[in-house]
Amino acid sequence: MSGEARTQPVVDEALRVAALQIIFPDTQISITSRKKPLPVAHETPTRDGIRYPDAFALESVYQVVGKPINPIEATASEDVASRTISNTRRVQLKLFRWPTGTSAGFLAVLQYDFSGVNPALCCASIGRLAHVVKGATRWELREDYLLRTSRHFGLQRIELLDLTGDGVDELVIESDFGAPGTSGSSLQVFDLSHGRLEELLNTNSRLEYETEEGYTQALDISRTLQTHGQQFCVIKTTLFEKDHWFSRPRVTSRCYQRGDGVDAEDSKFRQQMLAPLP
Repeated sequence: MSGEARTQPVVDEALRVAALQIIFPDTQISITSRKKPLPVAHETPTRDGIRYPDAFALESVYQVVGKPINPIEATASEDVASRTISNTRRVQLKLFRWPTGTSAGFLAVLQYDFSGVNPALCCASIGRLAHVVKGATRWELREDYLLRTSRHFGLQRIELLDLTGDGVDELVIESDFGAPGTSGSSLQVFDLSHGRLEELLNTNSRLEYETEEGYTQALDISRTLQTHGQQFCVIKTTLFEKDHWFSRPRVTSRCYQRGDGVDAEDSKFRQQMLAPLP
């Protein structure tokens, strides 16, 4: 049925490791734990009562050993105090078959950090989307997308859902971020129907900004389907505004147009952080 998560993650361990080997070339990969060691902010509700669940809570942890391969890893692998560098990534993965057919390959959603270091908060950990496909002679990384990095500790939602009713799933991602006095998570929707990651929406699913405002926004799938994905509708629950806490959270609704919040220049800048190091 449209709007339901029909596409389930790949559980074949050989395929999962093969995808990691393509994303992290020239590294050694092994499973280290079935339990999560990565620090995730706000797994319990914050003081404002907003919960940040961990979408990788049940996923295996892989040790991926090798030198940093791009600028974002170069920063995330360096200890801010000692300037020592870690070559050991702690990686979690959700792997999906690309919804437009097996020939389109796989979609990998990753969350990882580097063990043994305390990096700058700009790059505390890394969230990435990767499109892995089979080329003429070998599997290759066709596309790589870096999620927002500032005070990023985890992903709250990873689902493939048909939001248009056309039978092809969209990717729905919620990924946390922060700044001084601010914490929140983004809500992003990606079209996968053309064999690539095409961002359709970028807004907040959670926001806590000092005492100015605190709210959550939950995707309203049924209303979104009614628009055939031309709009993305949400239910907004506001807890406080301008130092005023509501005795009962204020619930409103709105719909975003396709393309709302998508910043091509910001995305391009982050993609440069994934370019191979010289």
